[in-house]
Amino acid sequence: MNNELIQNFSNLLENPKGFDVKIEVGEKPNIKEFKAHSIILSARSDYFKVALSSRWAKRKNGIIIFNKPNISPPVFEILMNYIYTGTFSNNNEVGFLDLFIAADEIGLFEISQLVEKRLLETASVWKFPKDFITICKYDTFAKLHEIALKFMRNEALEYFWQCKFLKALEFYEEILKNCPHSDEIQEKVSKWNLTHYRCGSDEINELSKKE
Repeated sequence: MNNELIQNFSNLLENPKGFDVKIEVGEKPNIKEFKAHSIILSARSDYFKVALSSRWAKRKNGIIIFNKPNISPPVFEILMNYIYTGTFSNNNEVGFLDLFIAADEIGLFEISQLVEKRLLETASVWKFPKDFITICKYDTFAKLHEIALKFMRNEALEYFWQCKFLKALEFYEEILKNCPHSDEIQEKVSKWNLTHYRCGSDEINELSKKE
């Protein structure tokens, strides 16, 4: 798209004149309603092409009513901006894993591939242990699962290196309590070699005061 066309579609998203779809996104108390145009959604996403078809769509007063409780409003706002303008940006306030899962579900594969690449290459975009617990619930994202385990191991080692043993323990307990494949995860975690991480008593006392 050229800049003028992008701006026109951006204006249409912000001021959705002639909208025929209302999408309620998120769960209470964080729910937001988006007004959109079915022709644009269907043209840009096969997911919406099916979901908004006459076979599946629910209408009220001529408007299609659609609910998407499993995607947060900030994530959906980024996806809607991409659908309308073809541009993508994330100010890092939105979790990259949440964005990847939502884009994959809606069939916005250009975004999902871009975000997946970032997740595979950059440890800092992960939010541990929350994101690892989330990725454990999906059997189809094997590459992300493995890299998350690697990144998480490095973060746990950092806690040990800083002598933040309670922090590391909480880290493990949260994962093992919430991951559906906890036996498998526990086996992998048990193989992490932490024996060469040692702290002197003075250092431990000093660091414990900071926690």
